[in-house]
Amino acid sequence: MGNLLRLFIRNGGFVTFVLLEVFCFFLVIQFNERQNAIFAHTSTVIGGNLLERRQRISDYIGLQERVDSLVQENARLLAEAANARSVQLPYRDTFITVLYDTISHIDSIRHRAVRPEFRFIAARVISNSISSANNWMMLNRGSTDGVMPNMAVVSGKGIIGIVRHVDPDFSMVMSVLHRQTKLSAALPKHEKAFGTLLWEGGDPTIMTLKYIPKHIKVSVGEPVTTSGFSAMFPQGLELGFIETVPEQDPEYPNFLVAKVRLKQDMSTVQDVYVVQNLFKTAIDSLQQKVKNEQ
Repeated sequence: MGNLLRLFIRNGGFVTFVLLEVFCFFLVIQFNERQNAIFAHTSTVIGGNLLERRQRISDYIGLQERVDSLVQENARLLAEAANARSVQLPYRDTFITVLYDTISHIDSIRHRAVRPEFRFIAARVISNSISSANNWMMLNRGSTDGVMPNMAVVSGKGIIGIVRHVDPDFSMVMSVLHRQTKLSAALPKHEKAFGTLLWEGGDPTIMTLKYIPKHIKVSVGEPVTTSGFSAMFPQGLELGFIETVPEQDPEYPNFLVAKVRLKQDMSTVQDVYVVQNLFKTAIDSLQQKVKNEQ
């Protein structure tokens, strides 16, 4: 202790100078909006690059296992793409030239033009948390790759989250394990039955399905999927399975509540897909018009 004290006395001036510099730097960042924005952007870029390098080293160690996983994932996605949801439009000669760039194919027998509704952008998780009340993850894709805020993020096994913040090279995703995440979920065994899926903290493998109509007879083991009511998520993506027998919601007696075990283990997610709804601008425009009239 005496040696440490003598060392501090010998170098007291330098230590005081460093502490004052750090304090002044903190004041500049804290009370100047422009400097704060520059610091936040720089931290994101540097942190993202370091995390991506760490992830590359980790990927190299488990390369063979990762290759096998990607091959299986690609096979599943190719099968899904063959049966992907499409929007069918009335076929018109004068209309086709306008949509030529986005049309998938033309069915001349039925006189209908078909174009895809969703586009998938492959990405990799380079940072992830599951232990706090509000969890986030970082992806190695940004606005340069076409990623924008409010895009959905999915994996081969379920929904991962929603993009919230984007810079040219990276994006921050609000995980499904976040208190503000609320997903419109459906029970495919019961026609038109749906509820709201949310995370109430605790076990990262369990979420809560609320607002199930009381007359619906839901059993343990039933699949839970996306409803398609949100413009962000395609319809029919598997979320998980009913884990517990639904009970009456104490807050809303006319509805049931049940626990859902997620199909995707959020602690092991690596390869994901950012979902772009090609019609989101048009949908948002129509919804805004309705809001303006209310």
